[in-house]
Parts: sequence; structure tokens; C-alpha cells
Amino acid sequence: MDLHARNHVDEVHRFISPYTELNAGLWTLFAGTTVLLALRIWIKTSRKHRLWYDDHILIVTWFVLMANNSLIVYEFGNGYVLEDSTHQWDDRMRILINISSCGTLIGQAWSKTAFGVTLLRLGTRRIQWVVWFCIITMNLWMVVKLILQWAQICDKGGYDAWWRLDFCVSWRFREDFKEGGNVWNIIMDFVFATIPWFIIRKLELRQIEKIGLAVVMSLGMVVAIVSAVRVAWKDNGNGRDEWYMWRNGISQVWYSSEITGTIMVQCIPVLRTFIREIQATMSSQRLSNKTNTDPRSSRRISGFSKRISSGPPDASEHGGKWSPRIELKEVPESPLEHQKEISFDDDRTSPVLYPSRAMSWPFPREDTRPARSMDDDRDTASLSSAGYEYAEEVEQGLTPTPARHRHHNSY
Repeated sequence: MDLHARNHVDEVHRFISPYTELNAGLWTLFAGTTVLLALRIWIKTSRKHRLWYDDHILIVTWFVLMANNSLIVYEFGNGYVLEDSTHQWDDRMRILINISSCGTLIGQAWSKTAFGVTLLRLGTRRIQWVVWFCIITMNLWMVVKLILQWAQICDKGGYDAWWRLDFCVSWRFREDFKEGGNVWNIIMDFVFATIPWFIIRKLELRQIEKIGLAVVMSLGMVVAIVSAVRVAWKDNGNGRDEWYMWRNGISQVWYSSEITGTIMVQCIPVLRTFIREIQATMSSQRLSNKTNTDPRSSRRISGFSKRISSGPPDASEHGGKWSPRIELKEVPESPLEHQKEISFDDDRTSPVLYPSRAMSWPFPREDTRPARSMDDDRDTASLSSAGYEYAEEVEQGLTPTPARHRHHNSY
């Protein structure tokens, strides 16, 4: 089956409908996007994180995607696929095609804008300027493309209908400008996928954790590759042969994959903590089941529980001799070189260990705060509030190394 364009201008032929493939592609991508976006919102709200601007932009983009998919499916089921090559689209169908094209343009720009807003919260001032430049230029390009979509074509008949704007542009200029916008979107995907590496390399994480987090946040590179393949495929041409309508339908799936892919790659980093919690729960259940099925482990645990519940022996168990008890809170947590003794009323001595001030743990006093870099505080808070659960990675070994504190001898 040759899917490349062929020149069938003078031949009357029927068109092959892509209705089944179109529905399967559009709604499968939409279902995956819906599941991941719902998990992102649920994880944030269940952990008392308020939704931020990037979340709201993604939700609005999701609604645009749903409406646009419905409109595209309606088009291909109600007149888009012509009976044969002698028929033409009427004004109603051309208006619907323009509306769906505008929906695709908005979805592409806003899905990428959401990730740019996320990067604004994490990056330094220099990175923020780069991100702002990308967001502004990308949305301005989108607005101009929306206007040109409804403009008349000066050098081509059939594009001067009553519902078009009252100005005309050349066909070549409009096509080149639209193709330039597609290329610019691909460049933005590559830029947004590279920026996380500059942000994460400054965090005090293990090297493997830095690489893992950067790779997860840079999955937009896959979207850029898909978009580049789509542009190259469309550049091969699309003649009005029997596969003309079929190629147009498959191209709609390619366009939708750019939007859905951009949304999904933004939801995956938020799922990291959720997946780790599931793994920890499953490991705990396996350990519990293993303990319940092993009789030796059960006897050891029950014997240990009895010793704990019985408490320390009374004085009567030692021939009436009294032995002082040392509270747990008075026992130091590390060996100390300096020990002091205190005397009791019955002239007996019992070694009670008191930590020397010079050998105490290096905890700061209550009225002092440990010195810490302002950049570390900002990065930690930004990652946590952005939904990447950086603050909740304490048990996973991802917290920054605690700052060293000087020993102060205070009397």
C-alpha cells in the first residue's frame, strides 16, 4: 500500500475513510491523558497541595482537547470524507475545519505553556527570562496563525468566502508561516526538555537521583521527536488521490499526539512519589505475610512482646536489694568520655551518665537557626509546591545533606 501522494487530478475516484482509525487514535490518546491528569490532580489535592497556574492551564487544555476531538470526529462522520473526487466541501464543513484547526493550535500552545509556567517556579532568574521568552513568542505565533487561518487567499480561488476576514495573504506566505510555527513548537519542546538539567544539577541529591528526576522532567523530548516526524511526513505532500482523506485523518491523530503527549509528560513526575508509596505498601504486606507464615518468627516476636509488657523486675526479685532505675531519657545516645556520679540518701552510689557540654550532639540552640543557603530553601519549596514531592522524599534518601553546625560551649 503506497501512502505517498499521487497526481490524480483528472481521474474520478472514491476516497478511503479513516473514521475507524481516527476514533481509535484520538480517544486512546485522550483516555491516557485523562487518567494521568486525574492522578496528578488527585495526588496534589490529597496531599493538601493547592492547584497552581500550571494545573489550571492543563485542565483548560484538557477541555479544549476534548471539544476539539469531538468536533474532528463529527467532521469525518458528517461530510468531511467526500463521495468522490468530483465533490467539494461546502461552507459549513470549511467553517468546522477552521474551528478544529484553531483548537489544535490553542492546545499545542497552551499545553507547552503549562510546562513553561512550572519551570518558572523552579529556575533561577536567568532561566526565568529564557522561559518567559519562549512562552511569549510561542503564544504570539499561535495568535497570528489563528488570524491567518481565517484570512482570505489572494492568489487562490475558493478562499474569498463571506465568512473569512476582510484581508488577504498569499498562499505561500500562509503555508510558510504555519510551517514555521510548527518548527518553533518543536524547538520549544527541546528547550523545555533541556532546562530541567540545569535546575536539578544544583540540588544536593545523589547523582543517580539527579539523573532520574531530570530524565522524568525531560520526557518532552519524546514529544519533540514525534512532532518532527509529523512535520517531515506532512512535507511529502498530500495529493488528491484515493488516500487523500485517509492521510488527513491520520494527520489529526499526529497533531493530537503532540497535545496529549505534552500533558502526559508533565503528569509523570508527580506520580513518582505515588508509585513509591505503592511499592512501599506492597513490600510491607509481603513482609507481614512472611512473618505470619513463619512460626519461628512468630515465637520470637511473641517472646519479645512478653518481655516488653512484663516490664523491669521488682526489688523483691533481687533479694530485697534496691536498685535505682534510670529513665530512658537520661541515657545518652553515644559513648561519652566524661562521667559523673551522684549520691543517694542511702549512701549508695549509682553511675548516672551526664553528657559533657563539649561532647554533646551538635544540635543548634532553640534561639538559633542553622545556616542554610537561600537557594536550597527556594529549590526545595519550589519542587514540593510544584507537585514533585521533593519535601516528601525524606524516607527515600533524597533530602539534602544537613548543614554542619559549630560546637558552642555555653555555661
